[in-house]
Amino acid sequence: MRISRYFTDLMATYVADINDFKTDSGGEDVLADRLKEKRSQIQDLMPMMATNPEMMAIVFHKSVVIKKSESIMSYLDKEPAMFPKWDAISSSVQFQPWATSIVEKLKVEAGGEHFLLTTVMLEHLYALYEVSEDAIEEMETEESDDLAESGGEWLSEHGFDSH
Repeated sequence: MRISRYFTDLMATYVADINDFKTDSGGEDVLADRLKEKRSQIQDLMPMMATNPEMMAIVFHKSVVIKKSESIMSYLDKEPAMFPKWDAISSSVQFQPWATSIVEKLKVEAGGEHFLLTTVMLEHLYALYEVSEDAIEEMETEESDDLAESGGEWLSEHGFDSH
């Protein structure tokens, strides 16, 4: 599947930001605390919706549930000018209860609908990225003489054509 330049560029920064949020300098897991702090700053972050959406989207990390992946993924190769209205895809997505009032507020802001779709896509892509990272770690720990064969088997098991 093709990924637009828009999502490709944002995803690299999004992954890096989340990785930076995960642990402190001592290696302790501080993701929940840092997300809570970032969420308290949402009003200050709103001007970033148009210029740096990935920096604001992190406030929704781990709060998005995709109910209909195929409808969301159909926009993966699109640039923001081709995004639908939020109402066209909102039934495919569910946010954690704490986030719903923020979503309602954002969708009426200028650029808010595009931001919400961007956020949903980044979270969905990040979930896929996490699965891929876990799979790579799993493959690395397997005792196999042929890592390529092992990777091909994993891809086939998960519905991908490995050729």
